[in-house]
Amino acid sequence: MKRIIAIFSVLVLTTLFNQVSAQNDYKVYCEVNMLWNFKGCYAALTLGDKYSNVNSKYDYIGDSLGDKKVFRNSVSILNYMSKNGWDIEYKVTNADSISCGSYLLSKYVQDDAQITSGLTLAKRNKSKN
Repeated sequence: MKRIIAIFSVLVLTTLFNQVSAQNDYKVYCEVNMLWNFKGCYAALTLGDKYSNVNSKYDYIGDSLGDKKVFRNSVSILNYMSKNGWDIEYKVTNADSISCGSYLLSKYVQDDAQITSGLTLAKRNKSKN
């Protein structure tokens, strides 16, 4: 009987803790435009006013050197974003011939600093459009 009460207590406390911590989360959005180049596919991000590049229309996912990261295809970009906590909200229809897709993504954060958490962005002076 004591074991059942202990297990029940742990379940109740875990549920209460999850509800309290989830109340501080809020949803943020990111638009990903996938652009083709002769080298491959690039991910151009729009992260909102606070994190948007003022000198360019987009921020780009970067590699370890700060250059635009080249992806083999659009699924690779979506997998990269998914590994960093982003979920697809919907695909934006687009008739642009240089684009291989545009998606609106979202994730839950507790602080605005978490918006770019896990993302490596290209250096802005190398990200000219």
